[in-house]
Amino acid sequence: MHRFPLLLLCIALLCACQAQQKQQALAHVFQPLDGRWKGVFTVYTDTLGQREAPVQPRELSLELLQSLPLKVSQRIEVEQVYTSETPFFQRVHITDTYLLPDGSRQVVESSGYNEVKRGKLICVVNKPDEKVVHQGSSLPGNVIVWERNLRSPTKIEYFYEQVDQQHYTIIGWGYYGQDNPNLSPRTWFYGQYTRQ
Repeated sequence: MHRFPLLLLCIALLCACQAQQKQQALAHVFQPLDGRWKGVFTVYTDTLGQREAPVQPRELSLELLQSLPLKVSQRIEVEQVYTSETPFFQRVHITDTYLLPDGSRQVVESSGYNEVKRGKLICVVNKPDEKVVHQGSSLPGNVIVWERNLRSPTKIEYFYEQVDQQHYTIIGWGYYGQDNPNLSPRTWFYGQYTRQ
């Protein structure tokens, strides 16, 4: 008669324990980023537009980017400062410097945080005109994959980020506006930063 509530309690405790284990396994996942980084983030456009392949590729490398017919559409000088406050929470301050067509420079400041929440990775960046939220996953070798998938309007992004003692590399792609997510990405990204 009383077995059913006891079974529910056992399941709830098991789930809580598993969530806690996932949380602990991700402790300090953001720590390799702590410090000041400077470099260039480059936005590319595929000169052939959207094609049959590669569609939303998950295996990203510099070799893949170099094999595509890309042209530079924008270069952004970037400075990022990461500070871990706990094993599960890290703040970031970002300074992006855009070179405008008339030769002038525009500086944009953003702030945000990386967080492990209930065993999941979250990245939030508060830009002056937009709040950007990515969901993440941790891979071996100090790699984090960040992605978002918004459909109205379309903003689908995938970033592969790897950090070592001196270098922080980002490779990614995005679909925006009228882009067709069932074809290859029109927009690609590459960032290379060094520790200061």
